[in-house]
Amino acid sequence: MKFLFPYMARWHSANWSRYHQLLTALCRRGHEVFVLQPPPLSLAETNYAEVETTEQDGLSLSEVAVSPGLWRRRFPLEKLVKKGLYTLACREPVREIIRQQHIDVLLTYNLPQHVLASDAPCLRIFDIADDLAAMLAQEVGGPFGSAVYWVAETWQKKLAAACDLVTVASETLQERLDLATTLIPNGVSLDEVAAADGAALRQKFKGPIVGYLGAFEYFVDMRPVLEVAGRLPEVTFLLVGGGRDLEDVRRRARQMGLNNVVLPGPVSHSIGLDYVAAMDVCLIPFRRGPVADGSCPLKLFEYASLRKPIVSTRTSEVMRIAHDYVLFADTADELSQVIHELIHSPDAYQHLPARGYEKVRQMYSWDGIAERFLSAVEQAM
Repeated sequence: MKFLFPYMARWHSANWSRYHQLLTALCRRGHEVFVLQPPPLSLAETNYAEVETTEQDGLSLSEVAVSPGLWRRRFPLEKLVKKGLYTLACREPVREIIRQQHIDVLLTYNLPQHVLASDAPCLRIFDIADDLAAMLAQEVGGPFGSAVYWVAETWQKKLAAACDLVTVASETLQERLDLATTLIPNGVSLDEVAAADGAALRQKFKGPIVGYLGAFEYFVDMRPVLEVAGRLPEVTFLLVGGGRDLEDVRRRARQMGLNNVVLPGPVSHSIGLDYVAAMDVCLIPFRRGPVADGSCPLKLFEYASLRKPIVSTRTSEVMRIAHDYVLFADTADELSQVIHELIHSPDAYQHLPARGYEKVRQMYSWDGIAERFLSAVEQAM
């Protein structure tokens, strides 16, 4: 089977996304995947911070040409404008690749891609990985947020109506959306995790190590983490990743004199797993709200598959999936207490990482998830 995926970010970016994992798993099963990507863009977001990574057999990567004058020009809400420009530029390449390569499936995942799905002569899938309306309203912000949310919901329904199959990453989103959807959750590649090695990093940083791997964006709240770092100077806080809020977190850590906070910036996916392997406690510090509640975070499964104790903000989907192996903390006081107990009384909680690993192994391996996805595609065909 041949899949076409117009990605709205750089494929070799520091953000190793749901689509990297799913499409790579499809390639391992002998399917062909054609990925389109926009030209490079100077944004702090991890979707455009490129790192070295290896190419998967069966995956073809092409760059879509966008008017250089428009692509280099600065706009208000630049990220949103550039996504729109790129999607319009994709229209002809998408038609041509579908025709030339005899594409079976067009996979879309964002609202502007309605213009691609509406007349594509193949099976069309709309995958909803996050609460797109809530994310767009948050991006725009201010007094226009409510209006933007309504417009986004309208376009979401239009894209869903233009597609033959709608998949969704979390049960929370599935319940929230007024759409017929098939649940395809996130997961982890157990083979990639098995290759992770944190020995060299553990030698580099003073232990114990409390860590985070992921994006520094508006849906992540590092304020309680930094506050707890100030209370626990004997603990190294290893916060790995990039994003638009990274420099602000660095600035606040300097202002607070937090010499025990390490911020390496964006890294490749394999190196990120090495960092997780070096950690003693792993964090999911979401900012409470609809975006976080609907998220099925990849890091949850990566942490669990490396048998790490996990502390998360109380968000709907994480509590639904991991209530029996994750500890929860919403405030700095709660977080400080939980970290202290995990570090000083590890035996009392050693059953949790083992339980998390077994649950992920059985239910959230990308190999199994890819089979579920293929079964849904075949039924839709």
